[in-house]
Amino acid sequence: MGRHDGASRSGASRRGPAAILSLAVGLTAAPVMASPPLPVDLLVKKKKRKKKDGLTPEQAADRRMPLQDQGRQMVEAGELTSATILYDGAAQTYGDPVLYLDAGEIYLRIADEERDIASAETAKIRGQVAQDILYFHLDSSSDPDYQLVTKDESPGLLARAGELIDNADILIDEIEREQEAVVVPEDPAPKRAKGDGRGLRLAGIGLMGVGVAGLGVGFAGLTIGRINQNRVDDPTVYGPEFDDFDSRGRRGNTIAGVGLAIGGVALAAGVTLFIIGKRRQAAGPVDDAEEQPPTDSEDDPFLALVPTGRGLAVTGRF
Repeated sequence: MGRHDGASRSGASRRGPAAILSLAVGLTAAPVMASPPLPVDLLVKKKKRKKKDGLTPEQAADRRMPLQDQGRQMVEAGELTSATILYDGAAQTYGDPVLYLDAGEIYLRIADEERDIASAETAKIRGQVAQDILYFHLDSSSDPDYQLVTKDESPGLLARAGELIDNADILIDEIEREQEAVVVPEDPAPKRAKGDGRGLRLAGIGLMGVGVAGLGVGFAGLTIGRINQNRVDDPTVYGPEFDDFDSRGRRGNTIAGVGLAIGGVALAAGVTLFIIGKRRQAAGPVDDAEEQPPTDSEDDPFLALVPTGRGLAVTGRF
């Protein structure tokens, strides 16, 4: 009996480590529930994408500075048209409200020097585009990692845009009053107004650029919406990631609608203005002493984009 008990204890002692080892192996081999790796991967990708696509106001200012220096040199040399082309191209490429204001102020100067209503209207449009971009940056739905100006700069830039729009309206009224005050000679064959359509061509080129940029923004919004919709449809995406992708997709669709609408209208208006300007250029300037068939300056073709509650509307005389 003693041997039996001793053997039992000895066997138990021998089985003890084996049993413990077996239990440890079993626990190690047992499946462990882990969090799905997909949200983590998406989070890493999202951070990388923000780092790649982000822009701080300081970086935007550094990118803008050499363009402004070059533009000021052009203005000082009297190359106003070249300066507007420089600012317009950069503003449309980067969507920079400050460059839109720089371009608009030069258009206003051209309008004042040449007494040209079309250039004044173009200046006004540049101010309105800058306003829209600045208000969008102040909106809570804007991307905090992509900011062209600081929130402290926005009030001053908005005031600058409002002043540009007001000055353009004042100048337009002045030019219209000057045209109305022109004494019509008693000669039944009045003289045709001078002008080679340069202002209309400039306005047309500017609007075509805005149209192309707007269409580009619209297509980019469609792409953003489609990508985020695919992520929302992924059954492994849920919780905060789902809400984030859904919000981004809606924002992309909104940007697409606005960009395509504004881009289409601006492109059509720009083409129309450019064609009218080319027609005037082909007709050539008219000498005061040369008699021409009766024309009325108020009947000259004119086109402008006017902001409404639902977007932009085309108005004018054709």
